[in-house]
Amino acid sequence: MPASDRVNGGRLPIVIGSCGHHDLLTEDLAVYRERLMCFFDDLRQRYPSTPIQVMSSLAVGADRLVADVALQRGFELIVPLPLPEAEYLKDFPGSVDEYRRLRQAAPEPNVFVVPLAEGNTDANISTPGPHRDQQYAQVAAYIALHCHILIALWDGTYNRYVGGTAHVVEFKLQGVDLPFLEDKRILDSIDCGPVYHVKTRRKQTPRAVADAAKPGETQWLYPQDRSEADYNQIYNYIEAFNADPARRQCDDVDNSREDLVPSTVDLEPADRRILDIYGIADAMAIRYRRVANRTLIAILLLAAGMALAFEAYAHFFVTRYALALYPALFITISGLYFWHHKIDAHGKYLDYRALAEGLRVQLLWRLAGVPLDVSSNYLRKQNDELQWIREGLRAVNAVPSTRALPNVATLKQWINDQRNYFTHSARQQNKRLERLEHYSSWLYGTGLVTSVLVIALWNFLEHTGQFHHVLIVIMGFTPVVAALWVKYADSTGLQPQCKQYARFATIFNRAHQHLDRLEQQVPDGPERQKRITYLVRELGKEALIENGDWVLLRRERPIQIPKG
Repeated sequence: MPASDRVNGGRLPIVIGSCGHHDLLTEDLAVYRERLMCFFDDLRQRYPSTPIQVMSSLAVGADRLVADVALQRGFELIVPLPLPEAEYLKDFPGSVDEYRRLRQAAPEPNVFVVPLAEGNTDANISTPGPHRDQQYAQVAAYIALHCHILIALWDGTYNRYVGGTAHVVEFKLQGVDLPFLEDKRILDSIDCGPVYHVKTRRKQTPRAVADAAKPGETQWLYPQDRSEADYNQIYNYIEAFNADPARRQCDDVDNSREDLVPSTVDLEPADRRILDIYGIADAMAIRYRRVANRTLIAILLLAAGMALAFEAYAHFFVTRYALALYPALFITISGLYFWHHKIDAHGKYLDYRALAEGLRVQLLWRLAGVPLDVSSNYLRKQNDELQWIREGLRAVNAVPSTRALPNVATLKQWINDQRNYFTHSARQQNKRLERLEHYSSWLYGTGLVTSVLVIALWNFLEHTGQFHHVLIVIMGFTPVVAALWVKYADSTGLQPQCKQYARFATIFNRAHQHLDRLEQQVPDGPERQKRITYLVRELGKEALIENGDWVLLRRERPIQIPKG
């Protein structure tokens, strides 16, 4: 893949959902169009590096108006349908041509039918009634779940109409409880979001009431306990990821993509997009990890240099210039620390690693036919700190997979690669930890033995000249270096990371063994495919939980200037 494609692709989108009345007054349409144009232009100005996708079911009225304006602004259209298209067209026979014009402007994979609601069948949704209404509620909930911002061309009247505009607004502001989500946690924080409300008038509204309204007025509606600043911060983080200058300095994007899914595997366009974003996130996480680790090592080495410089001044070079080395090193450490703080290498490393792991699981779930959103299963305990990652992941699964059978070869390779990686990493991390503990113990012991010798042989050492001072320096310097070793181990989270890698290795080893047993004992067919799908689903959940805990652990250990 050309470098320019790697840089320009792999961006997290902001998804805008739409809902609204079918019977808008014709004389108001120009006002609504102007408000929508201003809204989209403002998004483009504030988030120039971020793709904008607009999700609309292309129902008559507001949905089509939003879609039309979005297409004029060059945004990508996603079209979730409540019913099979032939059945859906029966609900607006007089405007089929307009529907087809807008629908053809959307990429073919972006047009799909949402799953049947619980209790619905192809037969009972074919006639007007509660089952058909439930499908409209289903598509409304789908849009509310997968969009970041919901545009509502709405008169502001709350009613109990299933699948109506007020219903969709409630979905977005109060949380979505969807029958087609298999895994629901009723005590978790609710997935909500803001609503951009454009006040409208309707044909069915009494004329006197309609004339008193002020069509085109806009307001933002936010979920309880959330504010404009909260969501602006989320979108700014997404924009920062998309605009990060490190994109152009990452040479490992293709390797990251290839390591997850080989280029020989045939992927759907939506899967390929997830893989592209993963490649960028993984490569940038690796880059920022290197920067953060090198910064930490440099700060600790400079801190050791400070201790040595002071000891050397006190015992060997009692001059102003020798003493000046101490504040010079301190200023260098401070400058390095503030530079690192400014680029936030440690924070970006953890955020991009968390994003990459979420994308990895989401893609593999899609390849396994698991109908779950990572955004609904990831970082639940870290929701406040890492909400932008959950919101970013919300968008990447907006277009569902059409894969009928799991890609067993790719899934098996992932399980095997992860098992080998974590087994090797656990072994390597244990060796590093043992070395650090050995060096620290040796240095502490050296300092202790030296101090005992200095005290015991005080009278003799006073006549040895500089050797006496050398021992004093060793006595004071070695514990400092030992403490810095311990600080490095603590800052990198080596001990808990060793345990976590060992747990990961055990989990993936069990998964590998289970997959082997399936291939040996269960004939190739629907039953084996079902069990593989279940295995990958549970394995993905375990991976998300472990990675979320790892991110939280590392966020509690930021790079700091050594004190004491």
